[in-house]
Amino acid sequence: MNINTSDKKLTLPEVPFETLQKKAGKPANLCSFLHAVKDFPRYPESAKSRLYWEIMALGVNELRSEKIQRIYGKPIIAYNAFKEFYGIELPIHEFVTNLQAAVYGGEQDNQVIVLIGPKGSSKSQFVKKLKKILKNSAPVPMADGCPQRENPLNLLFLVHEVAEAKALKDGENPSQYRLDILKRFGLETLLDWQNADLVDVLESAGVDASIEGLAKLKDTDELVSAVVYGLGLPRSTRANIGHPCMCCQERALGLYGKEQIDLVEFPVSSFTYKDDQQGSVGICSVKEVQPLNYDIRVMVGEEDISVLGQVDRRSSESVLLNGAYNLSNRGMLEFVEDFKNPIEAHRTKLEATQDKSVPAPDPLRRNLHIDNFIIAHSNAPEFLKFKNKPENEPYLDRFVEIYWIYPLEYSEAKRVIDKLWNKTDYARAGGVHREPLVSEYMAIFEVLTRLEEDPNLKDMMMKLYAYNGDEGRLRGQGVKIDTQSLKKNASPYEGMEGSSPRFSAKLLSALASDSLIKSCKCVTSRALRDRLYERIRLIADEKTQERYRTFVGKYLDDWRRKKLARAVLGALVEAFPEECQSNFDKYVDHAKRTIRPNASSGLSSWSSGPDEDFLRAVESDPDLNITSAQAKNFRSEVVSAINDWMIEHKDVNPPYTCYEPLRFAIERYVCNKVKDTARIISSKNARSTDDNRKLKTARERLQQTYGFCQHCADEVLKEAEETKDFLKEV
Repeated sequence: MNINTSDKKLTLPEVPFETLQKKAGKPANLCSFLHAVKDFPRYPESAKSRLYWEIMALGVNELRSEKIQRIYGKPIIAYNAFKEFYGIELPIHEFVTNLQAAVYGGEQDNQVIVLIGPKGSSKSQFVKKLKKILKNSAPVPMADGCPQRENPLNLLFLVHEVAEAKALKDGENPSQYRLDILKRFGLETLLDWQNADLVDVLESAGVDASIEGLAKLKDTDELVSAVVYGLGLPRSTRANIGHPCMCCQERALGLYGKEQIDLVEFPVSSFTYKDDQQGSVGICSVKEVQPLNYDIRVMVGEEDISVLGQVDRRSSESVLLNGAYNLSNRGMLEFVEDFKNPIEAHRTKLEATQDKSVPAPDPLRRNLHIDNFIIAHSNAPEFLKFKNKPENEPYLDRFVEIYWIYPLEYSEAKRVIDKLWNKTDYARAGGVHREPLVSEYMAIFEVLTRLEEDPNLKDMMMKLYAYNGDEGRLRGQGVKIDTQSLKKNASPYEGMEGSSPRFSAKLLSALASDSLIKSCKCVTSRALRDRLYERIRLIADEKTQERYRTFVGKYLDDWRRKKLARAVLGALVEAFPEECQSNFDKYVDHAKRTIRPNASSGLSSWSSGPDEDFLRAVESDPDLNITSAQAKNFRSEVVSAINDWMIEHKDVNPPYTCYEPLRFAIERYVCNKVKDTARIISSKNARSTDDNRKLKTARERLQQTYGFCQHCADEVLKEAEETKDFLKEV
């Protein structure tokens, strides 16, 4: 998906509107603003539109998008704006899709987006990212001096009122005054009189598509619609503008002792977004409250009792527009842990979404137009409790529910674990080392706890590999796993429960602290396994406890031993990676010759033809177990995957690690060839000088090539020495 950043929909000047006007020698008022809109149609856009186009301007990650589309079997976009969120592209894609629907005039424009997910699933962090995107956006034009930062287009709703006030004073027809105002705006030449939406509005009112016909419109909404469409602006912009606040009206009409400002020359300035810590300009958060403490003033502002008796109670000066809706106007309103709030806290959402208005504070008896993006987030139990009450149906009808799942790709869960670890001082130089398996070990445990069991799949690790995008096969059958079928069999709530990244972060930090006390300064997978068992014993639910024990004692123990055994054997064998690469190249070469017997393989020349015995030896790997009948299809898959890798990486020399199923088979094949080296480990009582030299070299190779430190290298060699058959099956 290519994003054209030169598109007018995406561009906004980085310099405030009034500064640009000053540089051009023009006034920064409503008239000049209407003319500037032709060049920058994003100037008067809605809050949702601004957020959406800011996200789109940052582009997409096409490579990541392709991978997750293969996993899910449907189009899913990975957006660069959220690249620090790993493994949750699906809910993020759903969020952006609904945001886009709002921008294009869908019902989502009148809805609250609700993120529902388990604890620690990054809901609040995602909302913080949205705030950051807004804060980094260009300055937003506003009606100067407006406490709610009104869209300048809102001032067009005063054309009728200003004209009628002048007509009443002079005893003339208001339409002539409207025509005068519209001509002074320059709309006669500014508007596209052929615009279909503009023509439709004027024809429906029975007037000509001309400046005179526009002035004859008696309905304010029709006049504003015609101007907005004539400027070439989208319907979503029209849907999100409304009558300006009392302050702007009083200044344009000269009410309550205020000096009247000519509507055409009404000044326009700009604002930039600031969050709660910076003063809540266009961004506001509402925390959960107890029912007894709820106060509507938090939402809509309050009466200013400091001026009682000094100003007219009908004047805007009698109130403080400091409510959450007022502060977030033209931006974003966040409800934190929203469904812990009393029902009274949700009532304003009904008007705010459907009517785009909220009540003004007492003593004013009127509504205030608002244009903001409302987002709420909640843990699943509170939302389900709210949802199960029939009386809450009107509120649910205003919600777009997005289930914010944990990452289900263990490679992405690993990145989350690494990100949290790297935030600590343990990750700094001279801090605490982690055995290379630690992050992946913890990530696999996390994902296993989040997956639902599939009745057609006995081995949960196969589902884990399939969800990661690995080309998994049913052990002993050679049959590829259908990832889409697995996802169809799972419930929509898969990923809503399980181990939280916070649990992993706390566990690893505790182990790191212990390592400092022990002076080893290293977290090993063995220590992690033992600590996991301790924590699992604290789980109250016996079924969950037993399930987690199975994950650690069955799946992870087997995975860990094989990984460490391969590292140990690889360290004992000189040039192990080179040996794997050589066998990989040989396999690919021979596989190509079996698929296309008359074609040149491009790697080597084998005059005697393909070595079928070698190919079958690799394919008999117990995790593959490719039969003779399946061999040709598997080899075609391998060749296709390698071709894709070369195209993607623009490299004609693919590494043996580029295709996971074949990688593990090649490593096992090479390890089986050198298993006699296991004698060095097992014969600790009868080692020769040469054996000790090889062990020392292996220890060094574990550190230099495989990422072990001296402590964890010693630990894994010790474990291999103490554990019977540690190197038996790799």
